[in-house]
Amino acid sequence: MSAQDVVAVSVAVLVPVVTAAAGVVSLLVQDRRMRRSRAGRRQLAFEDATRQVTFAAEWWKARQLIASTPETLHDATTVAQRWLDEASERVNTAERAGADGEPQVSVSRLLLLYRFRHRSAKVIRIGFYGALGAMAYGSLGLLGQAQDGGTRGDLVWGALWTLLIGVLALFLRFWAVSADSAVQRSDR
Repeated sequence: MSAQDVVAVSVAVLVPVVTAAAGVVSLLVQDRRMRRSRAGRRQLAFEDATRQVTFAAEWWKARQLIASTPETLHDATTVAQRWLDEASERVNTAERAGADGEPQVSVSRLLLLYRFRHRSAKVIRIGFYGALGAMAYGSLGLLGQAQDGGTRGDLVWGALWTLLIGVLALFLRFWAVSADSAVQRSDR
């Protein structure tokens, strides 16, 4: 085996490995963005609840100063208590959302082996699987060419096509996830 064959075999093996590694890294980045987004929503919920409690306290003090009858004061107490309960529920909801299990990078997430809700995401996932199959077929073909002593130009073009198909597979994966998550956001 010549140095040219070693390079071709290395490229044929590295393309799927690098594509899979890029998929894993993209999942890690996506998970980090989701955690930061969730933390931002929790912070906003806490700030909103704090403002609501502050307003309820100030409003309650003002009502005590101008209340003329015990019934009016009782009604004001009921309203203030309802606002405080709403603020407490907002904080509890934010805490529960933060306590949900963090998604982990898994084979099922990487290969989109979970249920999609929207038809377009399902169709894009089929394209993703087609691109993965084409990439595997191209890698095997490239290994066969290298073993049979194919020309350097054929090996380089085969490696480039396999790399482009790998990039297409990553693009389709991201597109399928975003198409499905856009549907989930609009359902809320």
